[in-house]
Amino acid sequence: MSAAGYVGRTAETVATSYSIVVPPGFVRVPGGVEAPVAVQAVATQLGELPGVGTAPAPEDWRLRFGSALERALAADVDGHVLDSYLSAGPLPGTDIVCSVVVAAVPVTRSEHADLDRLLLHRVATHGATPRVLAGDPAVVWDDPDAGSPSPTSGGTRPPGTSDLTPLRRRTVLARVAGHDDRLLTLVLTVGSAAAPGPAPADAAGESDLDSARTRIADALVDVFDAMLSTFRWRDAAGRLVTDRPLA
Repeated sequence: MSAAGYVGRTAETVATSYSIVVPPGFVRVPGGVEAPVAVQAVATQLGELPGVGTAPAPEDWRLRFGSALERALAADVDGHVLDSYLSAGPLPGTDIVCSVVVAAVPVTRSEHADLDRLLLHRVATHGATPRVLAGDPAVVWDDPDAGSPSPTSGGTRPPGTSDLTPLRRRTVLARVAGHDDRLLTLVLTVGSAAAPGPAPADAAGESDLDSARTRIADALVDVFDAMLSTFRWRDAAGRLVTDRPLA
């Protein structure tokens, strides 16, 4: 392995950013920015922002996607979200959507704020499984409530829309190389965004549909696990942190 672009892990190594391989069909929404900037970032990746004088106009495009992004960004009141990776609409031929949200979790320093104990507490209280993420201790667990329809929200929904029904939610909580005052969380959410429509004609049809959604959701969990295997820390110089010998 060439030393260029890499730095060996030592007690002094401090991670300032990360890298992760994201499969095709996902777009990155940067955290800590205003909605118009996030919309532009998504438009650049999709290549869908129309030019002036075309239909729909750029203003229409921003109206269509900007309001949803604005609500999502506004929910991150403390600016802890680093990035969100969203499927570019429902997966082809399905009503399944998917997101991965990466966020920092500040931990107040105190004699009781032992990060390893916090991770072990998740094992005891959430049934989490210990694992390693980019060379650092981590835990992973699945949300047992995912797969149940979400409660109907109050108010009137726009025509042709419905609440997202969560199918899978998997959370990873990990230590950050060189830091004792924060953790990192990566949350996968897979959901069905089906608009209201006629139900299958028979119970068998409904069962087949649920079975297909289950298989797709399981496959997306496998994709998320594969993404985690590519996760790497970077130092302030942008070099990948590695435990492997550097030639």
